[in-house]
Amino acid sequence: MQTVPLIPRIFIERKAGQIIDPVERLRYLQRSAGIGRPRLQPSISWRKRRLPALGIGLLLVCLLTPGYKASHVRPGFSLGSLAHVSAASADVFPDVWLVDKTSDFETYSNGLRIDDRFTAPNQKRLFYPVYQRGAAVVDIDADQPEWRSEPAGIVYHTTESDQARFTADENARLKRIGKAVIGVVQQNHSYHFLIDRFGQVFRIVPEGDVANHAGYSIWSDNSVIFVNLNSSFLGIAFETQTQQGDQPSANPAQVHAARILTEMLRNKYRIPQSNCVTHAQVSVNPDNMLVGYHTDWAGNFPFLEIGLNDNYAAPPPSIFAFGFDYDPVFIHATGVRLWQGLALAEDQMQTQAAARGISVSQYRAILRKKYKEILAALKAAATANEQS
Repeated sequence: MQTVPLIPRIFIERKAGQIIDPVERLRYLQRSAGIGRPRLQPSISWRKRRLPALGIGLLLVCLLTPGYKASHVRPGFSLGSLAHVSAASADVFPDVWLVDKTSDFETYSNGLRIDDRFTAPNQKRLFYPVYQRGAAVVDIDADQPEWRSEPAGIVYHTTESDQARFTADENARLKRIGKAVIGVVQQNHSYHFLIDRFGQVFRIVPEGDVANHAGYSIWSDNSVIFVNLNSSFLGIAFETQTQQGDQPSANPAQVHAARILTEMLRNKYRIPQSNCVTHAQVSVNPDNMLVGYHTDWAGNFPFLEIGLNDNYAAPPPSIFAFGFDYDPVFIHATGVRLWQGLALAEDQMQTQAAARGISVSQYRAILRKKYKEILAALKAAATANEQS
């Protein structure tokens, strides 16, 4: 039987102290103790949904619509004096180059071999908006972002598909399931890359196209904030199911494949380590303003084994930039490493509120208003593009 980590007392005390209404405070304490109705878990197994569903996140429509405007910096709105996303040491990009290319395969100098036989082109990534981080507090203009076109990061996923035992006697079943997974992600343009149980790397959606992998999502680097990452980040999925606690969700062959694939992509697009994150870190639910709508790779992603800094310690910008919250269900789904990032994000939001002389709840409302304005602008752009 798997055990889930207990919610640290510091989280319960911190959030309870921010709730002024005594009834709401009591409800929060009850939820933290496991009393009351939990939030629906977003990770849905194929065993329950069957094909062709990959889970809610794979079917979300991309809200970031490629625009027709020139790629240049426009006067951007400010998201306040946001604290730094924890910066890792200076990035060193691996030296990886293409060695050979055929109609079916690509091979690279670090041993990476990409199977292109199942590639499914999708909507082209022309331009996507990013939002400046600055010092101003007001005069927000969600219609004046900066426009970019190159991939800025990587989001790591799990397919949550059926899993056979990884043993020789299950070889036929492993291959049969793997073939079915490829078919589903190909049909839905779910990810840019898929790593199967044997560590084989398949290109599903070309890097120049949009994959439907991130849905409602938020991340940031040291200068800009990304909202809805389908267009701005590449999606890499492991054929596996999420495991809680310290149990690994990927086998050594998959970890090795992810490492050399990440090396190639970081070198090709100059992707900083800080922009290599998991779906659980970026996923949000605009309906209830909670983070962690999807919980794949919430606690045991092998950052170090893949050659990256441990980004679980980075404070989620969804919290400190847009006022999202989290609940006990998400805390139980994460590992200890992600708690540190959540605590830092809460501290940043409290510091920013104090600097403005307002309460945390007032400041959170301001940040949420900013997010709603951005989301409305993205939806309007998507509608305009469909009608053009």
